[in-house]
Amino acid sequence: MNVRARLQIARGKFREYEGRLKQLEDRLKVVQGQAKQATGRARVRLTRLERQLRGTIDAALKNVDTVMKRVQPGLRRSLAQTRALNRGLRAGIKAGAAAYRKSRPR
Repeated sequence: MNVRARLQIARGKFREYEGRLKQLEDRLKVVQGQAKQATGRARVRLTRLERQLRGTIDAALKNVDTVMKRVQPGLRRSLAQTRALNRGLRAGIKAGAAAYRKSRPR
């Protein structure tokens, strides 16, 4: 599997986790608002739900971190290879231009 395909897969997973994380954070805000208004058993239930949501958010963040840690080495390696290729290409263009100028009659 080439680098581009791997990067696209990682981006897709990252977007998926990012979207899920935003949904959970929005839901947490709603639950917190409801918990402030509730009393008695409802308040206990909502605070429990809030704790569960925080745990789910932490797990989602951990998954995002795992994906990023998995992607970073390959990304760095591919960027280094691209820079090296770019330097070689520029050197080849300079050398070719110099050789062309040398070969032309004046």
